[in-house]
Amino acid sequence: MRERKTSKRYSREFRDDAVQLMMTSDEPMTSVARRLGVSYWTLRGWYREAMSKDKTKRSPSAPPKKESDKERADRLEAEVRTLRKRLAEAETDKAILKKAAAFFARESE
Repeated sequence: MRERKTSKRYSREFRDDAVQLMMTSDEPMTSVARRLGVSYWTLRGWYREAMSKDKTKRSPSAPPKKESDKERADRLEAEVRTLRKRLAEAETDKAILKKAAAFFARESE
């Protein structure tokens, strides 16, 4: 029997924000996925799911629609939340690596 790989679980808010960011960004989907730390296929699935719920199906390469000030503010706030989360994760990773480097430096003496 094949063991199933455990997958990360993302909140609905993160998924919605990721799709919104992808739709309003001038970057290709692969770049947005890389920036968010998710696979291209994961983001693509979220996008397709969102488009199947939305009657106005837009292609990922279509230019973003004109957005109101409120929509722009909401989009930027979502991006800030995502970036803050990624920054916190990066700082945690940095702290762990710093401790590991110090541990191995002591061990090699």
